[in-house]
Amino acid sequence: MSNLSFFLSLSLFLVASTNVKADNAELKTQEDAQVAVVEELAPETNVLDVKAAPRPECSDKKLAEKVIETLVDYQKEHPSTMQIERRRDILLRRNLTSFEEVAVEGFSSKQNFNVANAIIMTKINKGLEDSDLRLCKGTGGAGASKVYVLLYPVGEGNVGEIINLQSSGEEIKNLSFIYN
Repeated sequence: MSNLSFFLSLSLFLVASTNVKADNAELKTQEDAQVAVVEELAPETNVLDVKAAPRPECSDKKLAEKVIETLVDYQKEHPSTMQIERRRDILLRRNLTSFEEVAVEGFSSKQNFNVANAIIMTKINKGLEDSDLRLCKGTGGAGASKVYVLLYPVGEGNVGEIINLQSSGEEIKNLSFIYN
């Protein structure tokens, strides 16, 4: 019975190896043959260049509009309960009209712990370098200067993460948008 199973497995291997276009003389081990068969049978996939899209400039008006649009959507889903918080939200949206670039390289937790943590986590989780990231800081008053946007490439576009935003006394996490 063991001879029969050996013969069947050898026959299957030979049938599979006839589909391989690689020269059998180059295949040195059974593992090489299996890899060649898998490569031959694997469908073609389109690999996106993660770093294909350039990061937008921080001074871009479209970026400020996307940030405000994201904040408005968030504030509609999570309305503030107190009048003073609603006023603060409105002032924040009014004052977030422009951003300035902040160097990602060398940004430390002494400057801002939440922002430094977001940079490190994005680099680790997304496998990015400092040169792939752009950090924008809000200009203006009423807390706008405490709002940062971290831009990084995903596929053929960019993702913007709004970080260090406080609402109702608590930090908002994972507030992001797609920037094309």
